[in-house]
Amino acid sequence: MFEGVEDVPWKRLGFGGTGSVPGLLREIAAAPSGSRAESPVRRLWHGLLPTFEPREVVGAAPCLVPYLVEAAGVARQPHRGLVLDLMTGIALSAPHRDPFRDPRAGPEPDHAALARAAMVECAGALVLSLDDVAPKVVVAAARLLACLPEAAPSSVPALRARAEKGARRAGDTGAVACVLAVAWLAAAEHADWFAGLLAAGVAQRDVRAAAAAGRALAAPEAAPPSEAVITLLADAEADPRRVFHRIPWHGDGMTPLGSALLRAERWHRALARELLGRPEQRETSPALLTARQAIGAWRASPAELLPMLADTVRDLIADAPARPRRRERGRRDSLAYAVRVISESGQAAAAQADLLAGMLTGDPAEPWPEVAAPAVEGLARLGDGRCVPWLVAALLDEYGHVEHLDVSDMIPAMVAHAPALTPALRTLLGPSSPSGGGGMQGVDCMDALVSWGEAAAPVVPAIAARAPGMYLSVALPLFGAVGPAAAEVLPRVLALLDDEQSRHVAAWAAWRITGEPGQAGQAATLLTERLARLGPHAADDIAPLLEQLGPAAGIAVPVLREQLHDAECGGQADQVAPARALWAITGESEGLVAPLLNAITVRPLPTAGHRGQASGLRAVEALGLMGPAAEHAAPHLELIANGRARVTSWDVWADERYQHAARRALALIQG
Repeated sequence: MFEGVEDVPWKRLGFGGTGSVPGLLREIAAAPSGSRAESPVRRLWHGLLPTFEPREVVGAAPCLVPYLVEAAGVARQPHRGLVLDLMTGIALSAPHRDPFRDPRAGPEPDHAALARAAMVECAGALVLSLDDVAPKVVVAAARLLACLPEAAPSSVPALRARAEKGARRAGDTGAVACVLAVAWLAAAEHADWFAGLLAAGVAQRDVRAAAAAGRALAAPEAAPPSEAVITLLADAEADPRRVFHRIPWHGDGMTPLGSALLRAERWHRALARELLGRPEQRETSPALLTARQAIGAWRASPAELLPMLADTVRDLIADAPARPRRRERGRRDSLAYAVRVISESGQAAAAQADLLAGMLTGDPAEPWPEVAAPAVEGLARLGDGRCVPWLVAALLDEYGHVEHLDVSDMIPAMVAHAPALTPALRTLLGPSSPSGGGGMQGVDCMDALVSWGEAAAPVVPAIAARAPGMYLSVALPLFGAVGPAAAEVLPRVLALLDDEQSRHVAAWAAWRITGEPGQAGQAATLLTERLARLGPHAADDIAPLLEQLGPAAGIAVPVLREQLHDAECGGQADQVAPARALWAITGESEGLVAPLLNAITVRPLPTAGHRGQASGLRAVEALGLMGPAAEHAAPHLELIANGRARVTSWDVWADERYQHAARRALALIQG
């Protein structure tokens, strides 16, 4: 068994787990039935997938796949389901990228793709697990096969056969999982099969609900065939005892039905309406979670779902006195969750601003009720001044409230209320801060204040009054954004020109403050030298500063061009910054549209990046600045601007920023 496993250089291939791979595999295979010891599969998992978000798989994975398939086929050993889950984790992962890899070694192999190809070669052995005696193993096998579309010709017939075998047996989770896998792999080709399973009396209710998800994936643009089908799905989602709440699929906190309906707008919104429309359900987790998913996935959802959520909030507040004490905690959780969903719903939340403001009761300098934080975030993102006293209390670090708020998204929209917030910002970021400058929250605050520009000038002296060193260097982008109004701190900025790590940013900040051509030349030289020394992985940090220098940074053009086309750029994020800088410096678009276009065609589009700037959003803006030269990008920008589906993952506010930027870009290109 496991022939040749000792000959593979596992450590050299990146395996970083505890224990040897051959020893772990033999430990898995030899485990007695019913063993409750900690599974060695966990140690394999951590060695192969060292990063958590996003999951990245190392080079040992493709070599390990055949041995994992062999281990999963050992009858009755208790870890076989976990082995299949491990392979699913590998199949859903991204390839690990080593930022310190020598570019001369060539592009790093796509370890995840190679591992999936190895699984496809072993598909014949994997389908044997569909006949396992343990339902959890059957579910794990079906979920794995659903991740391997290249293996569909051999896996789909086996999945169908297993589904039909258990279609009438109540509680057969394996049959349900097999129906879901067919839906994931070949929904359009099996629309009639799903319709047959949906017919009354043909299959048990959970199989019928899974078949309904298949119908949705078979024709995602179509409307549900009947209200009865939506009722069937709603019943399955609402009952935590049903099988769908025990089957892990593709999405944390999401049932397989929810995962499927993320691709079918009319079904998804109908399900959310149905659950929110049930008085006994609308304050429960399934109803609120489904509403959040629909709002996060489809741009038309807030208009119809936010009024229903607002009614839910009012009902939860109105019937609080009648609730038994043991249910009070659940009510508070549901209330806070419903308010958070409203606050995360983008500009549509403006219609519910009075409701959000009504959640802010009591003294903001005292411990907050659970509902206060989401209400403050929602109002701040809308620029609504009614949250100012609460945001001030949070910035003053009362009871640690600032740690529970996303200041990166809140502060930019509050620029109109800068005078009211400035005293608290001085305290948080200045020498008198009780928490040493707010820690990472302080850094996030300074990054967010960059968007205020000159309006942030009153905060600058307090930041400069702190001890020199790392803290001051982190503030340099803010000093530069403030510009001439930050002249008071210019001596402190110039002093950092002797700091090897910060001198390039200090030179740029000095230029922004003084506007002197000599400072611009020094900044261009230092920025170019650092970019050449650190390579393309520093482009996100340095290229935007060169971009602001414009033609004065002509010295950087050769380095930027070299890094734009470097095979080890590592993805769109590293290409966007050099492309934008080259356009700003040279005014020539040749060779720049393609990398920017690559950055806006991925899904989901990134919502944040270095110091809060999403590379995809910056790519959209750059294409607009190029005008007619970027006309080939117009169809992709049109999809971002006016498509029905959101282009981000669970971030409505970021999606709306993309939407507005794409509309501006289209106007510039077409104009």
